[in-house]
Amino acid sequence: MSTLDKALKLLLEMTDPAVRRNRAEQLDHALRTLIALTDGDAAVVLSPGSRRGERLVLHAGSGSTAILPPPPTGSDVARQLAADGAPVLVADLADDARLNGADGCPGVEAGPVLFAALRGRDPLPGYLAVYRRRGRVRFASADTRMIVMLASALGSSLEVLRLASGAEKVALTDDLTEVYNARFLKAALQRELKRAGRYGQELSIVMAGLDQYESWVSEHGDLRGSALLKELAVLLAQQLRSFDLMARHGQEQFIAVLPQTSREGAMGVAERMRACVHQHAFANASAGEVTVSLGVATFPADGAEAPAILSAVERVLERARLGGTNRIETPLRKAA
Repeated sequence: MSTLDKALKLLLEMTDPAVRRNRAEQLDHALRTLIALTDGDAAVVLSPGSRRGERLVLHAGSGSTAILPPPPTGSDVARQLAADGAPVLVADLADDARLNGADGCPGVEAGPVLFAALRGRDPLPGYLAVYRRRGRVRFASADTRMIVMLASALGSSLEVLRLASGAEKVALTDDLTEVYNARFLKAALQRELKRAGRYGQELSIVMAGLDQYESWVSEHGDLRGSALLKELAVLLAQQLRSFDLMARHGQEQFIAVLPQTSREGAMGVAERMRACVHQHAFANASAGEVTVSLGVATFPADGAEAPAILSAVERVLERARLGGTNRIETPLRKAA
């Protein structure tokens, strides 16, 4: 395979939409591709804008990338790339008066270095860089073309990932409360129920509903009602573990899915939710003025499929509300 054919193959692999990579995986793949295309000893990527000073390095033959400290005075190379955009070719990094030494690569006594602009939304570009050890041949014009093409492809792919991540968040979260929406809840609950069934584990769900929400909105208005729901969502989410999930369900109701949780464990979570809401002074409401009622249902006792367990928890929440406010209910157990 010729060098050009190899380059095209690697570039197509990096930009193939059928290959799903997250941002870290794409950066790692780009660094490996750059080393392979240019016979480099190491490669570095400086993220566009570099507000976090994110620099990643990969040494030839290494199994993983490493994080480099940010340049303490900023990157001379990034500033030069911002000024004219042309690739920066350095014959010997230590001897180049244009650079302050902050753009070197630990572990490589460079020699020849080649930098190409990596552009994003920020006016200050980042860069892709490839290093050869001192004494090795300097990079050729073909290497320059390779790194420019690779930097362009990487910049485009990172922008696509950024947009896709934002679109996915919009598609899966509730606009008002920013917790998951009903669409995500349906898919996630089905997935968690299958997992619980496969491993013989219990799973519980807690449904919380604001008491007398319509009366509260009639008195205070829709805007304050929306603010109340947003504040409530934050408060309820604080009572959950990192691997639990919460979604909005209907107008004033929220559902928490609790993997690997028994009925007794879920009752404890529900009680924390009930108590924290009752004790919280919401905006435009003193402590005790806003309350929630809650229902608890558990897999597999109260339902083996998502529709069944959701119906069960809706019924017990309704029973809690009919029996008064600020209460918790579970499905009635049949006598043995």
